[in-house]
Amino acid sequence: MTQTLAQIVDGMVDKVTTAVDWLYDLRSMVSSETEDSTKWHGFILSSELDVRFPGIYSPFYAPRIAKADLNRFEEKLRKLGGTDYLNYSVFPRSDKGEYLPIKYLHAVGKDLEVLMGSDLMYLDPSGAYKKAVMTDGPVISELIKLNVLAPSSKREGYIIVLPVYSSPSIKEYSLEERKNFLIGFVGTWIAPSSLRDEAVELRGLQYSLIDQGRVISTVGSVNEVRASVSQEVRILNRIFNIVLDSGMAYKLSGIEDNLPNISLFLMVIINLLWWTILYSMISVRKKALDMAFLVTKDIRKFKQAVDGVSDQVVITDPEGKITYANKAAMTITGYSLEEMVGKKPSLWGSQMPKEFYEKFWRTIKYDKKPFWGELTNKRKGGELYEAEVRVSPILGEQGELLFFVGIERDISRIKAVERMKTEFISLASHQLRTPLSAVKWFGEMLMDGDAGKLTKVQEKYVSKINESNEREIQLVNALLNVSRIESGKIIVSPKPTNLKKMVEGILSDMKVNIAGENKVLQYTIDKNVPEVVIDADLIRHVYSNLLNNALKYTNDGGKITVQIYLKGNKVITEVKDNGIGIPKEEQKRIAEKFFRGSNALKKETEGSGLGLYLAKTIVESSGGTIWFDSVEGKGTTFKFSLPVRSIRHKRK
Repeated sequence: MTQTLAQIVDGMVDKVTTAVDWLYDLRSMVSSETEDSTKWHGFILSSELDVRFPGIYSPFYAPRIAKADLNRFEEKLRKLGGTDYLNYSVFPRSDKGEYLPIKYLHAVGKDLEVLMGSDLMYLDPSGAYKKAVMTDGPVISELIKLNVLAPSSKREGYIIVLPVYSSPSIKEYSLEERKNFLIGFVGTWIAPSSLRDEAVELRGLQYSLIDQGRVISTVGSVNEVRASVSQEVRILNRIFNIVLDSGMAYKLSGIEDNLPNISLFLMVIINLLWWTILYSMISVRKKALDMAFLVTKDIRKFKQAVDGVSDQVVITDPEGKITYANKAAMTITGYSLEEMVGKKPSLWGSQMPKEFYEKFWRTIKYDKKPFWGELTNKRKGGELYEAEVRVSPILGEQGELLFFVGIERDISRIKAVERMKTEFISLASHQLRTPLSAVKWFGEMLMDGDAGKLTKVQEKYVSKINESNEREIQLVNALLNVSRIESGKIIVSPKPTNLKKMVEGILSDMKVNIAGENKVLQYTIDKNVPEVVIDADLIRHVYSNLLNNALKYTNDGGKITVQIYLKGNKVITEVKDNGIGIPKEEQKRIAEKFFRGSNALKKETEGSGLGLYLAKTIVESSGGTIWFDSVEGKGTTFKFSLPVRSIRHKRK
């Protein structure tokens, strides 16, 4: 019975593994979206799934559809014609913002065709699709009854789902960022009875598959259970229990009858071996002690080194309870080692918003990646201090979480110096604005002839003075913006804005500025781009900065392309050039204050290095994200997103 049970378990695991492997292939196919169901059915037939596993899997694809696009989605499918889509409709309807309707379906039975058009969110209330996005892997649902779709149906089964993304390089993004690229799910329906490998004989046995205490599939029967074996088996994220019952009482074999005598004989042999080994153990004990001394000596040296550093070092178990803290931790927090061990670092933390700690734990415990950030903590005496923290998860050979190592540095003094520097820049910039404005005013008066007509040489010199003065004014304005951002005094005032009209105005001005230059400026604005709620003055600065950079660092004969389109609930802008690009080793620093690429300095000596820093801050304060792709010598594409939804008035 035990051997038969093992064969059943292996068969069940093999069936689910086959389904998962096939879903990954299916995901690669549907990620290149097509409106022709012929490609879908052709892929199913070419895989010979029905030939190798007849009547087992019913694969499907459910795209992610916004509520506003639902009617258009249904109408488009009905126009495809054919029996599958002639009367296609999504059901049930609700007030939620998006749906996951089954668009493609290869049903193994007529009664499963009811799945076509059904909303995956309604069909699977347990939310297996949500777990699949969080883990970026296959997930099996709870037991689903089809009578929620067809009251007369007695069908029960599970669905296995896998998320589909629009980006081929999705692994480069975090789990949180991947949601922006989610376009739907591939999956398959599988009945509980199909999980059993029918090749395994059950002669004289009764097989039962149990899910959460309920028998969901039974094969065979016995009048009186006289022997029974069971085993738990994990299938993806669910645990099933398999039970084999027999009506036969098994007779002991000859070996089992003589087991006591055999055991006595083995005990004698083991004792003889024990005394032989004991002598060897005693002889090597001294060597073992010597080795242990050397190891502990190294550990003591390591502890002395960690205790001597000025940064706080803390080690916790997988649940975050402190098992070790160095002397600096006691100095910085004010708590003794005895007060810290067994407690969590929240003893001196818990000063940041809830979202900060949710991201922190998701990164180190579930994504199993290092976390870096700046936060505010509280010493035992009640004093708040600013700190830079880096926490790394330590994993075992199988990828299991062993413990966390956290390093914290008190940066209160550094932050204070930065604030003083910002205040100084702000003060100096304000003081410079008045004389620079005066120089501009008097220069314009001279150019207008208010002090008498200028000679051509004088006009040339005054023009140069005005140009240099204008650059200084731009630098002072940029410095003032930086100081406002860092002191929290820049105000975001969002209002409904026609983004298409605003961008066309900016591009029109740009074309005038490059008249006479051998450069091409093209743009495409999707007609579906809606009115967005933004601070138009700030966002105009972002567009101007990105376009000016593209024009400035693109050689004669170059081309700058602007694309603006709607993706989900975000408006995406792309500014692409075929200019000098950004060196790979400098790309991480490109949005730092005052930083300019080495090749940019050679191309254009003038520049403050503040434009991209300001653009990044403005986009993020508007609820968006900015990123870029660049290859040195080939060009750069900057992209940023803006939410269609409203954002509140706030200070950044």
